[in-house]
Amino acid sequence: MAAREKTTQIRQHIIEATDDLLYRKGFNLMSFSDIANTANVPRGNLYYYFKTKNEVLDAVIKHRLIRTSQMLQDWDRMLPDPLERLKRFARIPVNEMQNIIQYGCPMGSLNTELGKVQYDLKQLSQQQFDVFRSWLVRQFTQWLPHANADALAIHLLVRTQGIATMAHVYEDPQLIEREVTSIDHWLESLADAS
Repeated sequence: MAAREKTTQIRQHIIEATDDLLYRKGFNLMSFSDIANTANVPRGNLYYYFKTKNEVLDAVIKHRLIRTSQMLQDWDRMLPDPLERLKRFARIPVNEMQNIIQYGCPMGSLNTELGKVQYDLKQLSQQQFDVFRSWLVRQFTQWLPHANADALAIHLLVRTQGIATMAHVYEDPQLIEREVTSIDHWLESLADAS
């Protein structure tokens, strides 16, 4: 294996390990030592790949954006109907139920944490929601061309974030199931009204 390829693999491994650590511990409590330990990389070697925690955060968010974009492109290919795609989006809390109950939403909790004192980093993290918002707007535009697609997209984001927050607060998987079913009914009512 070429040295450059190995360096790329180690860097990617650090990013993926940090992504998980960031979700479970949070940015402000996470240290470089935590990152090194989680990635099983000597702390001194970590500085070769990332000089600061902010650089690691930037790389993790870029990694999340790529993964999210790929997932949404897959949904666009696999699900022919925008309503099906919107319902698939609404099921994210069901599919991630155990993690959400224990840790909340990875995007929502990070944005909340950074928004308290690290506004520049929060703006970086907000891009995660922006990807979903743009995609949701496209789905609503295709499905309901005369509706306010952006308002509907924000409404759906608010509902799914609320589900994640309250399920985490109350540690209640039934809340997730019940509220996602409610979103399905809301989406179907939009179809009936159009």
